[in-house]
Amino acid sequence: MLSTVRHQRILTLLRDNEAVSVSQLRDRLGVTAMTVWRDLRVLEELGLLRRVRGGARVCERGTSEPDFEAKDTRAADAKRRIAARAVREFVREGDTIVLEGGTTVAALVDHLPETRVSVLTNSLPVAQRLRVLRPALAVRVTGGWLSPVSGNTTGPEALRVVGKLTAAVCFLGATAFDGEVGPSDPNPLEIEVKRALASISRKVVLLLDAGKFGMPRSAAVMIHPRRLDALVTDASPPPDVRRLLKANGVKVLVAK
Repeated sequence: MLSTVRHQRILTLLRDNEAVSVSQLRDRLGVTAMTVWRDLRVLEELGLLRRVRGGARVCERGTSEPDFEAKDTRAADAKRRIAARAVREFVREGDTIVLEGGTTVAALVDHLPETRVSVLTNSLPVAQRLRVLRPALAVRVTGGWLSPVSGNTTGPEALRVVGKLTAAVCFLGATAFDGEVGPSDPNPLEIEVKRALASISRKVVLLLDAGKFGMPRSAAVMIHPRRLDALVTDASPPPDVRRLLKANGVKVLVAK
């Protein structure tokens, strides 16, 4: 059984019972107790549950990262400029584009054409913004399991939907970017979907405000820099980041 499937089943059992024991999970999932403890540790790091003696309990809200609404107001002017530049450079009439669930990516909605663009997203906040601001656009949501923190969908259902589609360009965000590994994020379940969205797209564009360059590296590498076609940001990246991007042929655009 895939780890993502186990994680979703654990969260479903917790939602229905508020607490579960390792022995219950071992029997339900057909895996060893060691595997169960490893899964619980991953989910606790994501803020989705709380480990206790002998098992786990419900965690009402994730604590590993701020939620979408909290992040949406940060660096708002930078996000607006980045979004406007990204749309001018990469969105063309008739395109199908991917908007993943970051708040910088969500800012693109305000700058999209009002017609003749189709959108695929894994984010309910992005889908809702599109419904209100661009009601004439064709929008498809991946479906899957919903994160209460980010509003993004994950899991096998989301991956199946993504795998059947293609797109002209995928716009991604990240929690941090450093000169050794590139973009990183705290949630491995969401990273799976981000990588899948990138894999179906002819171009992959990363949108980051400059503050992300100074952030500590998150739990997992999101995507290798060689898979990126461009980075759009609001200030020139630091030297180590520029070297990494140049070595991997990534175009850097600074939005003024």
